[in-house]
Formats: sequence, structure tokens, C-alpha cells
Amino acid sequence: MKKIFTFLALSVIALTTFTSCDRDAYEANTLNGQWSGYISAYYVDRWGLVGSDYRTTINFAQRDTYGGTGYEVDYDLNDPYGSYYYSPIEWEVNRGVIRIYYPYDDYYVEIYDYQLNSSYFRGFMYDGTRRDIEFSLAYDGNFNWDPYRGGSYWGRRAAGADDDAAVNGERVARGAFAKVLNAQSAAE
Repeated sequence: MKKIFTFLALSVIALTTFTSCDRDAYEANTLNGQWSGYISAYYVDRWGLVGSDYRTTINFAQRDTYGGTGYEVDYDLNDPYGSYYYSPIEWEVNRGVIRIYYPYDDYYVEIYDYQLNSSYFRGFMYDGTRRDIEFSLAYDGNFNWDPYRGGSYWGRRAAGADDDAAVNGERVARGAFAKVLNAQSAAE
């Protein structure tokens, strides 16, 4: 009887482990694509920008079963190509936790509490502060990345204007976002 109980307990643990991996793969596959929406508190915390005119679009490009790379752009709805911040990302899903790394900023966020399906992605991000960062994103297959990734005049224009900010020679920000980055760089 003891052997049967031990075998059943090990079987349940194994099934739970495999189910978790399958769930992570499912979540990673569902994340694959572009998502646009609003991230509360983030614009104030990170950029000092107040108001409801700011949005974020994230592209999750799946590279393996559990994660991949991509990019994110935060922008002003009233001037999306004149006021924005662009950053590449690396991401993974592990045991139900989505972890996003921003290499330009050496910054991580983790997402534990979320709802995700093929149409929406919402929940809470945790960035090491004590503040919950709520987000609500909708699937967006039509977002035009060209102005942010070099496919237009704005993307090809070299950084250097007062309202531009660069990382490793690549322009990553314009407008209000660039002013914040430039002020942070000057203070360091």
C-alpha cells in the first residue's frame, strides 16, 4: 500500500510539473505578437509624465518554446512620432511568471497576476517597487513599427537634436521622453 501511495504521489507531482511546462508554452505562444494599451503609474514613475495621453505597444517575438525577444515603444498619442521611447526586450515565461528584461535600461519587470487570451492581456507588473503597476493591452496586428525602427525619415535621422536621446549611437527617444533621459544622463 505504501508503494502504491508513493507511486501515486510521484505521478501527481510529475503531472503537475509537465502541466506547468505546457501552460508556460501556451502562454508564450499566446503572447507572440503585438499588444497595445495603457500601463498605469508607469508613465509617472518612469518618465514623470502625467495624463492619459500615453500608450505602450509591445512586440513579443517568440524565439523558443518559452520566450523570445521583441521591442516596446511608449508614446504620446497626440505626437506618436515626435514623443516616444523605444527599447528592445527579452522575455520568458517560467512557472506562470512572465519576465521582461529591458537591456538598454538594465531593468526587469515580472508579471504574476494576469489574464491573457488571443484578444487581451491585462494584469499587474512588478518592478521591485512596492507599487502595483496595472496594465491593459489589446492584441494589435496593425501597429506600424517603421517610424521607430528605421523604416522612415524619423527612424533614419541621426540622434543629436536637443529633443533626441541615443543609446550606443541609436536614437531611442524623442520629445518629452528624450528630455527625461537627457536630464538623467546629465545628472549622472
